[in-house]
Amino acid sequence: MENKDRSVGQEIVTKENLSAILTKIGIEREKKGTSETLIPHIQKVREEAEKLGEKSTVLQLYQEEFLSAQHMVMEEKAKRLRANPVRAAKGMFMMESTSKTMEKYAESNGENLDPAIKARVYRFLGRNADHKGQYKKSEQFYRKGLEYFDRSTKPEERFNMLEFLGFLSYSLIKQGKTEEGLDLAQKTLKDFDGSDEGKWLKETNYYAWAVWKSGIEIRTAEHIAKTKDSEHADLAKAFLVDSENVLVMPDGTTESFRLRLDELNTTRDLMSKNKL
Repeated sequence: MENKDRSVGQEIVTKENLSAILTKIGIEREKKGTSETLIPHIQKVREEAEKLGEKSTVLQLYQEEFLSAQHMVMEEKAKRLRANPVRAAKGMFMMESTSKTMEKYAESNGENLDPAIKARVYRFLGRNADHKGQYKKSEQFYRKGLEYFDRSTKPEERFNMLEFLGFLSYSLIKQGKTEEGLDLAQKTLKDFDGSDEGKWLKETNYYAWAVWKSGIEIRTAEHIAKTKDSEHADLAKAFLVDSENVLVMPDGTTESFRLRLDELNTTRDLMSKNKL
């Protein structure tokens, strides 16, 4: 009877199936146009996880909610002239509110949380600051997260450094520290291919490896295109070519990368428009 009180839709939430539910949410989150229906589901699952005392999973579900809200912004941005500014603004508002709640939850439950999941909170705080144009602040968040993962000796934790370093390079570039940021971006991209952490991630989770790596390349190329930085135009073009190459699953399919491919196409169009 106790489990029936923890049903979400047709699904009963238990300690045993929380991990599987979280995986399903991650898959659904990557599909276009799912955020409005997925976020309420995430919130309901999170309520049940809290009742079960699964605090690390609760924190992960806050992170999933943030990503779903961020996808609302990303999807509208990719539409360009057809974008819905109200939906984009709603996504930004939800990112802000979720990041604040996530931060408070991590602080108040710190001793009961998986340290790696807790350290990843800085990734979301940094991204929220990026979306608000607060790049000095986001740099500070990324460096705080890196402190934990740099100390770790576990490949299943250290791979997070690749994502943090990619975001850090973007923060530096957006602050006008172009050469420092580009150098870090290129070094990190090499680590995706050649480091122990990069190889481990590619073998273990190709999807995350490809999304993270291409994200660095597309964000950097977009900045170069927007600023009409002809000095680094060739680098941007090389980044976009590599992005297209990695955004293919081992079975040859590309549909799971639809959001990232939309970003890629938008950036290519911007490069062309600005004659780079």
